[in-house]
Amino acid sequence: MFDLKITRIALGIAFTIVFLMWVVYFVDVQFELQLYKYGLYPKKTEGLIGIITSPFIHSTRDLSHIFNNSIPTFILSWMLFYHYRTIAGKVFIFIYLVSGISMWFFARESYHIGMSGVIYGLTSFLVLSGFFRKNMRAAAVSLFVIFLYGSMVWGIFPTEVGVSWEAHLTGLFSGLFIAVFYKNSGPQPAKMKYEIEEELGIEPEEEYWKEDYVPKQQATSKSIIINYTIVPKRPKVVHERIIEIDEEE
Repeated sequence: MFDLKITRIALGIAFTIVFLMWVVYFVDVQFELQLYKYGLYPKKTEGLIGIITSPFIHSTRDLSHIFNNSIPTFILSWMLFYHYRTIAGKVFIFIYLVSGISMWFFARESYHIGMSGVIYGLTSFLVLSGFFRKNMRAAAVSLFVIFLYGSMVWGIFPTEVGVSWEAHLTGLFSGLFIAVFYKNSGPQPAKMKYEIEEELGIEPEEEYWKEDYVPKQQATSKSIIINYTIVPKRPKVVHERIIEIDEEE
């Protein structure tokens, strides 16, 4: 069911994340801070800070980098915090940190910046979680993600110079891992009564069995009683002529 309060909270979180990305970008451009130096640089001690800072730092050459990351970040963050609100915070932090830490160990030595690793992590989490739960709502979320970002899978290969495919790859696997870890948490498919009873070791009663498998019959319509009155035909009146005969004695 649509929940306006949860929707506002989820939208607020998604908006805050994207807003911070743009604040950092404009401050970097306005004061020419060259914040890319605070990005993630693998295998260097000074590059460790990038695990925290790099997702919010984007290229200042033009708007394409931050713009291309803003839309999916907003949509995917909103989906995560709305549909998986009980575990969303843990999932987001896990993807954020694990993708960065993995990059620090395995990525090539260069500055890595941008939110794309987190984007790949959120996408893989939402897709796999939807299939795990066999839930119509969760499945709709996963199908929507595939429809919008299905082509993102090619980003995990080193096909384009200057693009951190390592961030995409580590983000993808961090999302898959946390989806498996939390497959029994968050929205779950509704269970039949007999499934719950089997888990509790209760022998299902026959009436419950019927209730689970046989659709409830529609309420029987009330009997209609028709009262009617038969008006008998009026009897024919036979007028008899009585002839009296006087007998003479």
